[in-house]
Amino acid sequence: MMNMMHCAGKMMKRARRLVPAMVLGLLLAAPSAFAARGAERIGVVDFGRIMQQMPETKQAEASLQATAAPLQKELERMKTDFENAVGAYKQQAPSMAKAARDQKEKELNLKGQAIQKYQQDKFGRGGIVDKKEQELIAPIRQKALGAVQSLAQKDGFTLVLDKSVMIYGTADHDLTFKVMNQLNIK
Repeated sequence: MMNMMHCAGKMMKRARRLVPAMVLGLLLAAPSAFAARGAERIGVVDFGRIMQQMPETKQAEASLQATAAPLQKELERMKTDFENAVGAYKQQAPSMAKAARDQKEKELNLKGQAIQKYQQDKFGRGGIVDKKEQELIAPIRQKALGAVQSLAQKDGFTLVLDKSVMIYGTADHDLTFKVMNQLNIK
């Protein structure tokens, strides 16, 4: 059993080294492969910057904050109530009978679990705030992607990458400001 775990560990180490090497190889080989054909052009965009600068994103953030603020306030209220109840229990516990202490601990435990469930349901993955964010951001992302695609087609770029994956490039391949101009972002 231990030997199998050791082998699996070695395989994971190799995979961790191999995957970045493959990605780097592809990135380094891709420009030369495209240049060999001559007709392809590669561009990059700072997609995060574009998304952040879009006025729709600012409106979405405000709407998301309006949704999240009352939920956060309720969560804070629940936590404060729980902390107060725990403090009161700690003061009263020495003078309480064992059955009463057990009952109070059970109540506190349930209250703590309710807080965790509330937090997960409202703020966790798939929660109300997460769903609202996806609902608000998806159309903005589609608009930005459409602008990138439109500009790339118009200017003859066959591949556009996000700037975060770029290892090296010249400024003439950066389409960020052109996309921002197309979206009327100042």
